[in-house]
Amino acid sequence: MKLKDGEKIDHIYSDQIQIIQDKQAFSFSLDTVLLAANCLDYIKDRDQIVEFCAGNGAASIYLAYHSEAHFKTIEIQEHAYDQSKRSLELNHLENRIEPFLGDVNDAVKFVGRQNNLVLVNPPYFKVAPGHKVNPNEKKAIARHEILIDLEHIIFQASQVLKNKGRLVMVHRPERLGEICYYCQKYNLPVKKVQPYCSNDAKECNLIVIVASKNGANDGLILKNPIMTQTENGHYNPEISQYLLADDKQLEQKYYFYVLLCSDNTFYGGFTTNLDHRLNAHNSGKGAKYTKSRRPVKMIYHETFLDKQQALKREYWFKHHTRAWKEQFLKEHNVDY
Repeated sequence: MKLKDGEKIDHIYSDQIQIIQDKQAFSFSLDTVLLAANCLDYIKDRDQIVEFCAGNGAASIYLAYHSEAHFKTIEIQEHAYDQSKRSLELNHLENRIEPFLGDVNDAVKFVGRQNNLVLVNPPYFKVAPGHKVNPNEKKAIARHEILIDLEHIIFQASQVLKNKGRLVMVHRPERLGEICYYCQKYNLPVKKVQPYCSNDAKECNLIVIVASKNGANDGLILKNPIMTQTENGHYNPEISQYLLADDKQLEQKYYFYVLLCSDNTFYGGFTTNLDHRLNAHNSGKGAKYTKSRRPVKMIYHETFLDKQQALKREYWFKHHTRAWKEQFLKEHNVDY
C-alpha cells in the first residue's frame, strides 16, 4: 500500500489489524478501541451496522475483524475517508464495509432506516464564543462541534436505527447530562453508562453510553469505573484483551468453503468451524440464500491462518460467473 506524505500504518490487536493514519490529522486512540469493545456484545453476524464520524474507519474495521456483520461508515473529511478506503484494502474488508463521504446530517440517504446499531466517536467539545480551536483544520473538525453537534448526531441515530436498535457512543463525562437529555428527546433512552479512568487517583475522563431506540425509560445501569492503566503505566488486563490477541486466537484457523445447493447453484462462504456451519445452513440458519435451497452439500474448502485472507477469498469467489466457478472447481478436482 503506497502511503501519502505524513501517513503511517498503525496496528491494533497484536498487529492483526492495520490502519492508515495521518500525523497531521486526528488519529484513533484508546477511546476508539473502547467504543468498539462496548459494541461487541450487541453485534450479530447478520446485522447492519453504521458508524458516524468514522474518521479512518478504525472502529468498524476492528468490529469487522471480530464479527461477520456488515458495516456502513460516514465521514465528512475527504482525507480521512480516503484513508479508510485504503485501510479496508489493507485488511481485505472491501466486501464487508461500505464507506461514504458525506455529512452525518444526510445519514438516511446513505444508510437507510433499518440498521441494528450506530456507533460514534463524535467531536467532544463545543465551540464557545471567543474560544480558540486548533489551527489545524483537520484536527479542529474532528475535536470540535464545527460541522455537527451532539443533538444532531443523536437525532440522526434515531432516524437510521430500527426499533430496539442501539446507539453506542464514547464521549466526555461532563456531557453526560446533555447526552441523556437528547437521547430521551429522540426516543433513545440511555440503558448503560460505562465510565473509564486512567487510574484510581484520577477522575473518569471517558464514558461509553448505550441507548436503545424506543426502549423503556427506566432500567439504566451505571457500571463501576474501569481503570485503564496499572500503577506502572501499562494497560490493565481488562483493557489489554481488546488490544492484544492471545496465542490461541492467533492459532485460530479460518475456512473459505463452497456449497452445492439443491438447485445446483454454488454458494461461497467463510467460517471457523466447517461442520457447525454446514449444519447451520441445512437447518435454515446459515444464510438467506441457502435457506430456500436446502439441503446443501459442502464440496470444497480452503484453510487459512489469517481471517482477512479467508474473507478475501470468499469475496473473490462470489464475484465471478457461474462458468468461472465451474472451471475453478474442475481445476481443484471437485466432482459435484
